[in-house]
Amino acid sequence: MKEDKLAIIIPFFKSEFFEDTLRSLSVQTNQNFKVYIGNDGSEANPEELIKNYNQNKNLVYKKFPENLGGKGKLVEQWNRCIELSENEKWLMILADDDYLSNNFVEEFYKNMEIAENNNISLLRFKMRRVSEDGKTLTELEQPNLYLGKDYVWEDEIHKRFLSISENVFTREVYERKGFRPYPLAWRVPFMMYLDFTDAGSVMGINSAFVAIRRNDSQLSWRPDVNIFKRMAMELCYRDILNEYSNIFSSSQNLKFLKVYSFYSLKKNELKNSVILLYFKYGGFYETIKYLLKKLK
Repeated sequence: MKEDKLAIIIPFFKSEFFEDTLRSLSVQTNQNFKVYIGNDGSEANPEELIKNYNQNKNLVYKKFPENLGGKGKLVEQWNRCIELSENEKWLMILADDDYLSNNFVEEFYKNMEIAENNNISLLRFKMRRVSEDGKTLTELEQPNLYLGKDYVWEDEIHKRFLSISENVFTREVYERKGFRPYPLAWRVPFMMYLDFTDAGSVMGINSAFVAIRRNDSQLSWRPDVNIFKRMAMELCYRDILNEYSNIFSSSQNLKFLKVYSFYSLKKNELKNSVILLYFKYGGFYETIKYLLKKLK
């Protein structure tokens, strides 16, 4: 039996599509992985379902008494679920309504050594977006090697779509960098492409896929959590401008600055004056536009 080097972390709350998730794990062509399921204080009870799919004895389950996701503390829920894991070198967070192609783990191991030899800390698998009933909406292949900053920019202009489930990352980079503690984990995968790559490259794998399900019951699409999303947007673009502006062009930084200005509810938390940044990235014209807008 080969050593398990992959921990699949499932923060559980909804049971509606959870059997699809477990089924996809049970039929993996390579079973050298371990699954850690952390129940976020849900009223749904998945224990019988987990028992039915735990034939290989590689599923670990724990129910936490406090619901964190509903309070906007989804990153804290992710972190405590990861704490259930042991010493696997690679981690992934799989949403409780997403699922994997049956060769996912096999393809992970085929590419793991290549990634390690090239000091790659973040792998991104082909994304299949599916509807509530599992119908394929689109398939998004990934470049073989692509800079994290380019993924971020292309997500910003809606050319790509970043979520958490399609990624596998090293435990070392997670422990060194961690997830940004943004409310609702909104924009956390976005920033992960900068933090977990040290502004370097992501390795794309298209020989297996992660199916990302779009459904209206997801926490991030509930209207009652919009305040958390707004707070996260302000924090995210503050951090990009403060920490990563040197790797983006002036036009890109101007776009980030405009988003920050729109979502900022507090006094300026940027390292420099907003007006000076508008002049730096957009010149006199954009500065005047910003000032006129502020006067309205």
